[in-house]
Amino acid sequence: MILEDSTRYALLLCSLPYLPPPLREERFIPPSRIQINKALKLLSVEDTTRMQRINAVLHWSHLPIERDDAAMMVEAEKLLLEEPSAFLREMVLERLELRTFIAAMRRRELNCMPQAGEYWGIGRYTRRILMHWHDPAFGLGHVFGWLNEAVRLLRNGNTLMLDRLLMHESWRRLQRVEDCHNFGFDAVALYVMRWNILDRLYRQREDAAVIRFKSMVTDALNGQQLIFEPESTGG
Repeated sequence: MILEDSTRYALLLCSLPYLPPPLREERFIPPSRIQINKALKLLSVEDTTRMQRINAVLHWSHLPIERDDAAMMVEAEKLLLEEPSAFLREMVLERLELRTFIAAMRRRELNCMPQAGEYWGIGRYTRRILMHWHDPAFGLGHVFGWLNEAVRLLRNGNTLMLDRLLMHESWRRLQRVEDCHNFGFDAVALYVMRWNILDRLYRQREDAAVIRFKSMVTDALNGQQLIFEPESTGG
């Protein structure tokens, strides 16, 4: 049976659970990647290609290591020109601009200001960033309140909390528009973007729990006799 796109989108979204905000449900376990990929099989070939392009631009780590940042930015700008949904173009652009801010902060910490003609960032704020290079928030702290906190975390070397700050800021931007696109490809792409954030946060909590458990075991064993000792081989 051939399904209309609207039916595909509705079936796909109805097959997946509601995704709560990151701070509302700490015990929530997001759907697995296998579940997400199974649901996405309902997409048409054309929509599958669109989704793959969006994911590739937003999650560069999934791509071959030989692709450098400049090549990735070319792909990103190509997507921003060719993606038919104005809504998704805006969502992708906002995520890339957030990444550009962080790239600029890291370059500033390394005393590596971009040179004229260098391909280093994407979006509406690259010129402003360069004009206010030595301002902690690039002269945009009044527009993006999270920038000053990001600078503080980066300078303190707290990369885990910086990563979480960026994910929560990304979620806030996606949450702002979620009710405007109920059933359609935009809604599917929005769900996957939000799922990626929750999945990453969940994996961080899972990793932290493993580290805490190992630390507890180590502390318990240091200076203490094991409860179960090897049996003596003597007579």
